[in-house]
Amino acid sequence: MIQKKTYDADKKLHHMPTPDCSPVSFLTFSELTSLIKKNWALFSIYLPPLNQWEAKLEEIVQIRNRIAHYRKGHSDDLDRLLQLMRDIDGGLWEFCTSYNDLIPILPQDKDPVTKKYLELDPFAYKQISENEWAMCGSAPRDMRYIVSVNTIKRKWAEQSEIVDGTPGYLYDIRIVIRNGRQYNYKKFLDQTKTIHSNFVHICLDTFSNSIRVTLPAILGSDKVIKIIDELISTTEYTMEISRQINADDLSVQNLSEKWPEYVLGPNNPLTFLGSDMPCSFFNVIKND
Repeated sequence: MIQKKTYDADKKLHHMPTPDCSPVSFLTFSELTSLIKKNWALFSIYLPPLNQWEAKLEEIVQIRNRIAHYRKGHSDDLDRLLQLMRDIDGGLWEFCTSYNDLIPILPQDKDPVTKKYLELDPFAYKQISENEWAMCGSAPRDMRYIVSVNTIKRKWAEQSEIVDGTPGYLYDIRIVIRNGRQYNYKKFLDQTKTIHSNFVHICLDTFSNSIRVTLPAILGSDKVIKIIDELISTTEYTMEISRQINADDLSVQNLSEKWPEYVLGPNNPLTFLGSDMPCSFFNVIKND
């Protein structure tokens, strides 16, 4: 495949390495747009209608070619680029915020994964009336970490009562360290390398006190449980005494950028952006 050739060529340049490893990162523009069209059901929620999308892309390709081959631009080129950015801004926001729209499995014992780790989440949802659930509880003082398991449903996925093995669903696992301890993220990432190919993302936080990972539900609950057990085991021996970290400290973000695309630092909107946080990604203001 073309992207494999591009990947191999990139990795041969040992004097200027990059951490990228996803095949998508090595697609050409035409391959990427073709992939989007072939899987339009996955992208249609976030992009303009297909006929409009393709018309806009045709214009953008011409603008790109002019620039790449040192030809003169058209006076409307910039406006066309800005309009495309306006058109996809909302979709990108929708994509990121939906990634942080966590859905609990209720009751938890109906799913093998949530049932397995229920005792490690003292603040798990509890039924307070026939049709009402709430997060409540308290953690024992000697509890060193909390493991919470929720799910994420991608917008294109069909609604399902069963998460285990269902396409379009992700298990969202968060391990939070307590009692004056924090992660040694470098050590944690190094020691979990052998299972990284299973993750959609590994999310790091500024203060190094939690790990959030997302795993495709299609892996099946047996494999997901095995992976979570390994994460917990690794957590046990990659904890260290907490050091004071300022909110503007960039050390974790800088570490994440040394790893491939699936490791997300605290500045990545996929790690924090919620539906109650309206924003514009491209800061493209529409002229009156």
